[in-house]
Amino acid sequence: MITAAGIDHLMNRGWPAAHSTELDGWLVRRAAGVTLRANSVLPAGAPYDLGRALDYVETLYQAHGITPSFQISPAAQPTDLDAQLAARGYQVKNPTLVQCAAVADVLAALPVPMGEVNISSVADDAWTEFWWQHDGRGGSAERAVARQILDRGSALYARIMVGDQIAAIGRLALVDDWSGLYCIAVDPAFRRQGLAQAVIHGLLLEATTSGIGQVFLSVLADNTAARTLYHRFAFSTVSRYHYRIKD
Repeated sequence: MITAAGIDHLMNRGWPAAHSTELDGWLVRRAAGVTLRANSVLPAGAPYDLGRALDYVETLYQAHGITPSFQISPAAQPTDLDAQLAARGYQVKNPTLVQCAAVADVLAALPVPMGEVNISSVADDAWTEFWWQHDGRGGSAERAVARQILDRGSALYARIMVGDQIAAIGRLALVDDWSGLYCIAVDPAFRRQGLAQAVIHGLLLEATTSGIGQVFLSVLADNTAARTLYHRFAFSTVSRYHYRIKD
């Protein structure tokens, strides 16, 4: 079974920030404020001087116009970091579960798509535009940063077309013999037709040709419907995290 620290490492590589500064065991990530993961500290080790480390993070982020944030999982160091941040005025945001499954088990549980799922190793402009319209936050400058995040790591990109229109997309990050699901989005006009399931099936089936055996995803802890769905498809919770954000 993979550890919480191992999951943190995989997810960091699956969604790589533009800039990462190592700080005595912490990874201070920056990507112009685009997405919390890419603009938060991954506290993988315990700094020698916690107070100085916190001051450095806050000064660095504020200098770049980024709200100081930390991703807190069971592997966060030091072990009392969550309490220390709370005492410093940081608020909890987005409690999230990390779930994993064997790719073979997910494929066995998913229905085989009736239509074609197009798979590519790059996110072209049409894919990126669709994702940003349905799940992006910000304007053209933020979209450009998000595109850089997508391009920075190895991944597969899926789309389902209805006529000449994109109806659904998804991204599968490839990290060693693991994979991670990101950016699943369906046009509202085509929801409740099984397209998200078809996207996941297409991505994972393609990943098996590269020897990928495991898959992870993250789901908000309060998203009961999604958690129920993922449970049906053989996913189980292996870790969790939340963000602490400077108030």
